[in-house]
Amino acid sequence: MPFRDDAQRLIDQKKFDELESLWMSQLDRDPSDVDSFITTARALRKSEQRTQSDTLLGLLSDTLLEKKLWPLRLQVLKELGRLSKHPATLRPQIEQALRGAHGTHKNFQRIYEFAAFNEPTSNPVEKAEKIETWLKYDEGEMYFMAGRGAGIVTELNPDLGIARLDFEKDKRVPVPIGAAAKYLTPLPAGHVLREKFTDGEALRAEAKKSPSAFFARILQSFGRPMQMGEVRDAVIGIVPEEKWSSWWTAARKNAQIVISGSGAKATYAWSASTGAADEAIKRAFDRADPKGKLDLARKHSARSKDLADYISGKLASEAARLAPRDPAAAWQIAATLETLPGAYTALLDPKSLITGPLASRVIVAVTDKTLRERALVQVREMHPDWPKVYSEVFFLDEDPRILSRIINSLEESGNKELRDRLIDETLRYPRRHPRAFYWFTKQLNDQETLSDKANYALLFQIIDAINSDEFSAVRARLKDMFDHGGLALRIITGVDNEEGARKLVDTIDRYGAIEEYRRETAKGAALMKFPTLREPEAEPVYATAKSLEQKRAELANLKTVEIPANSRALQAAREMGDLRENFEYKAARARAEYLSARVGELASEISRVQVLNPEQVDTSIVRVGTKVALANGDERREVTILGPWESAPEHGVYSNQSDVAKALLGHATGDLVTFMGNDYQIESIRMWETKE
Repeated sequence: MPFRDDAQRLIDQKKFDELESLWMSQLDRDPSDVDSFITTARALRKSEQRTQSDTLLGLLSDTLLEKKLWPLRLQVLKELGRLSKHPATLRPQIEQALRGAHGTHKNFQRIYEFAAFNEPTSNPVEKAEKIETWLKYDEGEMYFMAGRGAGIVTELNPDLGIARLDFEKDKRVPVPIGAAAKYLTPLPAGHVLREKFTDGEALRAEAKKSPSAFFARILQSFGRPMQMGEVRDAVIGIVPEEKWSSWWTAARKNAQIVISGSGAKATYAWSASTGAADEAIKRAFDRADPKGKLDLARKHSARSKDLADYISGKLASEAARLAPRDPAAAWQIAATLETLPGAYTALLDPKSLITGPLASRVIVAVTDKTLRERALVQVREMHPDWPKVYSEVFFLDEDPRILSRIINSLEESGNKELRDRLIDETLRYPRRHPRAFYWFTKQLNDQETLSDKANYALLFQIIDAINSDEFSAVRARLKDMFDHGGLALRIITGVDNEEGARKLVDTIDRYGAIEEYRRETAKGAALMKFPTLREPEAEPVYATAKSLEQKRAELANLKTVEIPANSRALQAAREMGDLRENFEYKAARARAEYLSARVGELASEISRVQVLNPEQVDTSIVRVGTKVALANGDERREVTILGPWESAPEHGVYSNQSDVAKALLGHATGDLVTFMGNDYQIESIRMWETKE
C-alpha cells in the first residue's frame, strides 16, 4: 500500500499541498483503490483539514461517476454523507449510484420502496445501507450454513423481515435478516459450492472421482482452515452420507493439505505446494509444545523423508532436554520416536527413565494411555522390583484398563498375596483410593456371578461413595449399580443377610444423592427378600443382671399376687349391686386394666433384654455400660450410661434413650461433646461400677 503509506507520511509532516498532488496522481493511475482514499481522507480530518478532505473525496466521486464505477462511487458518497452535517443534500447522487450498483437485483424496487428511501427527513446514507443489507439476501444469492450445507435464497420478504433458503435436506428455511450475517456465509463467484446449483451432477462426479482434489477445491474456495464438521456440511448433497467415512479418509490424503490439532477439533489448511506444506508443518512443529510436537509427528512424518528426518531429529533433542525435569514427557517422546520413520541420533536411553526409584511416578505421568501400557510392559521386563512399581501405579493411575492390567499381571506372575493386599487396601480406604474403588466395584458389577466380596459391607461403601466429593467424577456410574441388574440389587437379592438388609432399609433414605426411584427399588428388593423387614425391629432393653432379676420378680408378683387379689376385689364389688354408682367396682376395674398393661409391658421388655456383662464392655468409645469422666475447665462430672431400668439422673446415671446419652454415645476419649448447654471434653471412659 505505497499510496496510503506515502499519504500518511505527508500528513504527519503537514505537507498538505504535496498530499493533494499525490492524491491526483493516484486518481489518474487507479481510482478503484477506494479504501486507501477514504483512509487518507479520514486522516486529513483528524489533522483538522476537513475542507481539503471533503474536496478530495468529491473529486474521487466525480471520477468514479465518469467511469460509471457505481459500487465504488456509492461507497464514497456514503462516506461523504456520514461526514456531512446535511446528508440529505446527497440523496439524488446516492440514489443514482444505488441504482447503478444494485438496480439489476430482482427485488431492488420492492426493497427501495419498503425502505422509503425518498422520505424527505430520512438519512439517505442509512437508507442506502439498509437496502444494500437486504439485497445481499435477494433471490438467487447462494450461502453456506453450518449443519445444512450450501443453500440458495428462494424468497426475500421484507414485511416479515426474513429470507427463505432451500438447502439439500430442508426447503424454505426462514432466516431473519438481522441474524443472517451470523449464520450465512456468502458463496462468491467462483466458489466450488455454487456449482451445486449450476451443474450438480458434474460436481458430484468430481467429488467421487478425486476426493483429495475436491477437498483441496473446498479449502481454496473458503480461503481458510476448516474442521471436519465444516467439511462434512460443505459436501451435503455432493457426497452421499453412507459414503462419507470412506470419502473423508481418501480426501485427507493430499500432500498439500496441512493438519493441525487432533480429533474433531483438528483443522485442515491448503498449501500452494507440497514443499510449502512441509515448510508450514515444520514451522507449526517448532512452535508447538511437546504434546503438540508428538501429535504433528504422528500425523505428518510419513509425508516425506526430509520431513520425517527433521521431525525425528528435533524430537530426539527435545527428549534429551526434557529428561531432567519431565522424565515422563521425555520417555513418551523417546517411545514415540521408535515408531516413526525418520532417522535420528538417540541422545538418551529411554529405559533409564522407567527403571529408577521413581518409575511409578514417571509411568503415571505419561499422558498417552497406550504408551502408558507399553511402559508397564517394559517395567515388567526390566525393573528388578516391578511388582512394587505396579502396586504403586495401582493407586496413582486412573485408567480402568491400566488397573486391570496390573491386577491380572500380579495374578499371572503368582503375586496373589500382593494383589489381595491392593484390593484390601482399596476396600479399607475407598475415599483415599476413589478410582481404584470404582474400578473394583465395576469389575464386580460386570461379573455374572456374585463374588464373596460382593456383600453388604461393600454395598454401604458404595452408598457412602455416592455421597462423597472424592467420587464426584464417577458418581453417576456408581448410581447405575442401583438399577435393575446392577451390583447393588444383586447383593440385596443374592446375599442372605437380614441384618444388613434391615440396616439398608433404615438408612438409605438419608442418602439424598441417590434418586428416590433408585432408593425405592433397593428397599423393595430388600423387603421382597426378607418380608419380616416390614415389621419394625424391636429395640433392645439394656439391663444389669440385678435389675433384670428385680423386673422378673415384679412380673411374677403381678401375676401371682397383685392380679389375683384385684380379681377378688372386683368380684366383691360386683356383688354389691348397682355398678353405676359403685366406686369400689370402678376402682378395681381401673386397677385391673393397669395391672394387665403393666404385665404386658414388663413381659415385652424382659423379652428384649440384653444383659450388660461387665467383663465384655468395650471402653474404646462411650457405649451402654460405660462410665464417662468429663471436664469443662475446673468443673468435673461423671456420667454413667445404662438401660432405662437403672436410670437415676440425680446420681449421674442416665438411660441410653436419654438426650444426655445420645450426646455421648459413640464418642472417644479426647472428644468434645455438648449437652445441657455446656461443652465438655471426655477425659476417660471405663466400665460402670456395680453395686451389689
